[in-house]
Amino acid sequence: MRPELARVVFDEVVRWQSPVQTFFRTAITDVDLAGTCIPEGGKVLVFLGAANRDPDRWGEPDRFDLTRDPSGHVGFGMGIRQCVGQHVARLEAGSLLTALARRVGHLELAGEPRRHLNNTLRSWASLPVRIRPVN
Repeated sequence: MRPELARVVFDEVVRWQSPVQTFFRTAITDVDLAGTCIPEGGKVLVFLGAANRDPDRWGEPDRFDLTRDPSGHVGFGMGIRQCVGQHVARLEAGSLLTALARRVGHLELAGEPRRHLNNTLRSWASLPVRIRPVN
């Protein structure tokens, strides 16, 4: 494993699996979106998971690719509405992935993963893994 890839791994995972799948926004003025008028006060359902798999933005979007630059994903939102905790999440995940890369020689599924069913958040109810340390 390569500890220096921790940041790329984290961002590619967020791009590829988008933990937050959807959220609503309210138009503050009339907006033309691809030829359709969204009126002031109109609700818009944003699909982050779809945006992070947009083939106009990502080459081979359904492939997990650690050679791409995944930094433009919208898994934490964008602009003034972006997640304020994303930097802490990146720091924590980077520390965890770096430690795992240095200490774990092999990691594999040890049972059937089960998704936690939720319309907005994508998470695991159970993800059993077997870890073998570096020799």
